[in-house]
Amino acid sequence: MHTKQEILEKLTGIQSSRKSYYSELVYLVEEMKKKNKQLAVINQLTQIQINATWQQTTSYIAAQLSQILIFEHFALTIVKGGMLSSYLATWNDGDWQCHTLTQNIAVEAHVLTEQVHLTIAEVLPEHHATSVPLRSQLNQTFGFLTLLRQTKQPVDRDEAELIQLVASHVGVVVENTLLFQDVNEKIKIEAQLIQSAKMAAIGEMAAGIAHELNSPLTAILGNSQLLMRERTDAPEAPLMKDIYQCGVRCKKIIQNLLTFSRQEEYLFSTTSIDEIVEDVLGLIGYQLSVSGLTITREMHEPPLLFHGSRHQIEQILINLLLNARDAVAGREAPHIVIRSFLVQEENSSYVGLSVYDNGTGICEEQLSQIFQPFFSTKERTKGTGLGLSVSLGIAEAHGGKLFAESVEGEYSKFTMLLPLLADEEDNDGEKTDFDRG
Repeated sequence: MHTKQEILEKLTGIQSSRKSYYSELVYLVEEMKKKNKQLAVINQLTQIQINATWQQTTSYIAAQLSQILIFEHFALTIVKGGMLSSYLATWNDGDWQCHTLTQNIAVEAHVLTEQVHLTIAEVLPEHHATSVPLRSQLNQTFGFLTLLRQTKQPVDRDEAELIQLVASHVGVVVENTLLFQDVNEKIKIEAQLIQSAKMAAIGEMAAGIAHELNSPLTAILGNSQLLMRERTDAPEAPLMKDIYQCGVRCKKIIQNLLTFSRQEEYLFSTTSIDEIVEDVLGLIGYQLSVSGLTITREMHEPPLLFHGSRHQIEQILINLLLNARDAVAGREAPHIVIRSFLVQEENSSYVGLSVYDNGTGICEEQLSQIFQPFFSTKERTKGTGLGLSVSLGIAEAHGGKLFAESVEGEYSKFTMLLPLLADEEDNDGEKTDFDRG
């Protein structure tokens, strides 16, 4: 038997209205909390430091977005200078860790999203990507935000609007970062040009000093030779011989310095890579040895010949050795290995020369930029950023190559390849032993 109150509630629906109102109120409160959380995250995203690295920026964005969106991995892609640079953040051991993926842009702007997804799919083939473009004030695409999920799921309207809102705010910060980098790069280039001018002046001064030293050194060598002839059996004969040998060594260093500092057009000739190494170590060997490092030479037998400018190739080797010296500074048991070898590539043969050091190495992001003019991993006062770019130009002018491989914190190895000069066949039409080797 129902009471009067129960009958009224069933007839009027008052109780059910109360339940509906309460449920709606709870829903609205939860929605407000979610919106407030989203606004708080977006506010945090606008506070990204413009001087942070792209890896730091990507990890920070991933950490913030993971509070309001569900995804396994996240990528920030920057489109600049004909390159796609995707910074992929993955969750590992309680932290977001970033990896860099680069690729040349080989497609039209309207299909950049597809190329971004293909680039990421090479690393995460089983994940589904959702990307939104970052656009400048001129409506030009300069990047993408990409969410990666293991399961493919449709993006609802609310999530799509949220992602677009995030992209608009992040886009402003990323665009400011790109502008900051451009301005900073111009300032850096100006400083490097000034440093380059200083280095050129020092080179001219060194050449002048070398010329001035030639005259007294010639007198020292001549007089020591006369004394050695006149006093062959004298007790001081060994000392005179030592004076003469040290004088010869000084003269060779000065001659190499003069040759290296000349700005005239270089002549090509047949040269042995062993002689290049010998001359360069005669020029800067002492400078390297006082740095406390060990130099190992592993030279090919028989000696490898190439046709080129002896002095320009010396310039490359000097650059590589001085860079290696700087890289091993402060390391335990610093070591440089100079190695020559023969390389066969399809129908071509090359003289190979590598310089290996167990120094600080080069990070993956910088490794692709080290041959660009004015790019340097050294302090502003210690490098102009021109050495490797000039060296690459010299190697290519000889029909050769110059490339590097490195692992950050472990080692670096620079390798130069020059076309091998093979001995011509003899009168009997037979090849020499050098050709066979």
